[in-house]
Amino acid sequence: MSKYSICILDDKIPAIHLSDHMDDKGLFNQNNFKHLLKLDKDTWRDTALYDLVDALYKQDNYELFGFSQHSFFFNFIENNIFLPDIVIFDWDMRIENSEEDSKSSLLKLLKFKYCLVTIFTEADKDDEVSNVLSNKAFNDFRDRFLIIRKDDENSVKKLNEEIERKLKLFSFKLNKTIKKNTLQSIENILINIGKLSFNQFVSLFGEDDNGKKEISQTDFIDIFLEKLKYELTSIGLGDVELKADIENVDDINKIRELWHYRMYHNTNDNIIRKGDILINNGEYFLVLSSDCHLNEFWKKSLGYLMLVKLHKVDESNEDFKKRLNYRKNSNLNGYELKSLVNPSTIDFLTILPSIVFEGEDYFDYALNPRELFSLEIKLPENNNSKQKLLIEHIEGYEKYLSVSEPFMSALFLFISQHFSGYGLPDFSTKLRDSIKENIYKLKKES
Repeated sequence: MSKYSICILDDKIPAIHLSDHMDDKGLFNQNNFKHLLKLDKDTWRDTALYDLVDALYKQDNYELFGFSQHSFFFNFIENNIFLPDIVIFDWDMRIENSEEDSKSSLLKLLKFKYCLVTIFTEADKDDEVSNVLSNKAFNDFRDRFLIIRKDDENSVKKLNEEIERKLKLFSFKLNKTIKKNTLQSIENILINIGKLSFNQFVSLFGEDDNGKKEISQTDFIDIFLEKLKYELTSIGLGDVELKADIENVDDINKIRELWHYRMYHNTNDNIIRKGDILINNGEYFLVLSSDCHLNEFWKKSLGYLMLVKLHKVDESNEDFKKRLNYRKNSNLNGYELKSLVNPSTIDFLTILPSIVFEGEDYFDYALNPRELFSLEIKLPENNNSKQKLLIEHIEGYEKYLSVSEPFMSALFLFISQHFSGYGLPDFSTKLRDSIKENIYKLKKES
């Protein structure tokens, strides 16, 4: 049976009575709770909390941790790796020296830690808690929290049932394995990188910068993530089987949101890279110049940035709609995109799905490889032709997001192949029919 770590956040944990043996502002562990439970029940000031802790402590499949303030928990995880599976969150906490209330603390917890959150509250606070949790800020987290009343005698039973239910969720099922194996993969990478000094590593993988070597944070992360993928692949996921009964997902916004997460990412720096999507006056453009050329942009590209325009797939986009209808014999209803690089009917036109989300609305953007163009960018005043291209060098443009791998590499090949087409004359109709007939003769008879 898997053992789950439970972290209890409650100001009525009576650690102050054992302050000679434990830090009442720090992390409490299983052994601390062993001694706390030996205190008189009335010392706890909250008998419901005592009963809950006592019941959880007696179960072999839980290991207990805790903090006496929400803020102590957040302070701890800023400087330590701490990954609880379940957090029992006291809603009625008396918060000291903090501008945060229970609502903001709960939202912060849900955003920064993947865990099941059990909100522990007095019965008379049910309406207050329910009203707060109905706020749309909590919409994305509704599968990750539940409410347990302090006077509920079946609280532990309910928690056990909820854990079993949550195991059916993809992320919770893999939670412990992914976290454990990813941390070990990171350890393996650091062991190998640690064979070099900091200066040696930057000297080997960095680029010249005024007589020194420099590697950007994003470039270092690219190296690190590439190794992380292979380390994690090598370790694997143990006996976790990624197989399940077919279950339809009918919420198209959820489907699109997950594909958006898979296909795109944000880079927080100002460096321009292949696959970046830029915005200018409400229009979107995809960067196609190679990273090698962008790293010494004016020397290797003479100041020309290769872009392709993206067209919003929407009835209000009159220009794009008109151009699609240039193909009078084309049936747009027959257009299908099996993958990013496998369109049918209009074989050179692909769609980048769900680039833009605006509330409940999403917008796809079409890409026509035959619209490839170069944008001329003047050399900066410092006349350093070897420097990287930065977003501030491109007047009027902003970075939006970037196309992730493996999608970008395949998309680049698709654009290259369809930039001009092969341009051979079509076979005559009768020759096509004759070729088709000869092929059909090879069909195996049943």
